[in-house]
Amino acid sequence: METLARAKALLPRLVAWRRHLHQHPELSFEEWETQRFLLQELEKLPGVRVRKAAQTGVIADLVTHPAGPWVGLRADMDALPLSEVEGRPYRSTRPGVMHACGHDAHMAMLLGAAHLLWESRASWRGGIRLLFQPGEEKAPGGASLLLAEGVLDEVPLRALWGLHVTPQLRVGLVGLREGPFMAASDEIHLRLRGPGGHAAYPHLTPDPIAVGAFLITQLQMVVSRASDPRSPTVLSFGQFQAGSAPNILPAEAYLAGTLRTFDESWRQKARTLIQAIVTETARLWQLQAEVTFQPGYPVLVNDPTLTQLTRRWLEALLGAEAIQTLPLWLSSEDFAFYSQVVPACFIRLGTGDDTYPPSLRPVHTADFDIAEEALAIGAAVLTEVALQGLAYWGQQLQSPRGNT
Repeated sequence: METLARAKALLPRLVAWRRHLHQHPELSFEEWETQRFLLQELEKLPGVRVRKAAQTGVIADLVTHPAGPWVGLRADMDALPLSEVEGRPYRSTRPGVMHACGHDAHMAMLLGAAHLLWESRASWRGGIRLLFQPGEEKAPGGASLLLAEGVLDEVPLRALWGLHVTPQLRVGLVGLREGPFMAASDEIHLRLRGPGGHAAYPHLTPDPIAVGAFLITQLQMVVSRASDPRSPTVLSFGQFQAGSAPNILPAEAYLAGTLRTFDESWRQKARTLIQAIVTETARLWQLQAEVTFQPGYPVLVNDPTLTQLTRRWLEALLGAEAIQTLPLWLSSEDFAFYSQVVPACFIRLGTGDDTYPPSLRPVHTADFDIAEEALAIGAAVLTEVALQGLAYWGQQLQSPRGNT
């Protein structure tokens, strides 16, 4: 409870940090001003080692005993190409760019955790690596860049936690799930090409619009008849672009969508099926087809042992009734890359209340917002898992049996 009380005392600074970042959003891999702000704030903590990484990211190390255990905490940094609704005093100052997924809150909470951990540095042994990661919203994702730079290889991390605001949960609640949690996601880009022609003579000219519309429904058979219904799969198309006039059959149609899966073997098989269906359907209707898959993020897997420990520690911090078990999540997160190489746990933080119900302010919309009292809870959650993790693995290092 001490951690929570200290975090609540920090709330005015958390709100100020979050609102500053909210007013100055930057798109994926363009977070230069955000990087400068984070560096400026982190460098106020004497002894914290800070550096740039992954173009616009920031790495900060808090170390009391280098030979002790190491744990990591991560926050994402980028905003989305949306125009925020009018009327908020902390509204985005950049037209067409908005923190509509809560990354401003994630950074503020990790800054808060950095301060809380630094202030209590005499009470813990080991090292804590803070990852302020750019480009979560744009594949291949900033996580893959940080991994390529070796940021998880430089220190012996025992665990890595990430946190995401969740308006579907009320303030004070935290959501966890062991094992597979969030879906793998791949982008699908389709082009159908023909000669084009007059709309009055469809029998003389292949019609890429009609074939594209047919494919949108036909490809759902991949989900309904080829996939195991016990493993969720979602195939959605969000773009269909074609034509220049009502009386012209266009020479080209472009479609783009996403495939979301929870099984890597099925993920590859589904891509093969989609490729075959599009190619053969286009050939049947005398069109040329081009199918391109842009690999996205893998399945995010919460390490079962780490998640069980996290649940225990957060129940002690917030109360057992505050910890919710969540269902599978069909959205994707590049935190999944970390979960493939280090024991990882991704936490969902409740940010909804009567003022900010999820039905009115969901993520990725122009009206998104959070109840800001959740910032203190998030900072406390990040601080507590780091402290408890260091204590837990510190005891293992001191055990005569070593790491068992």
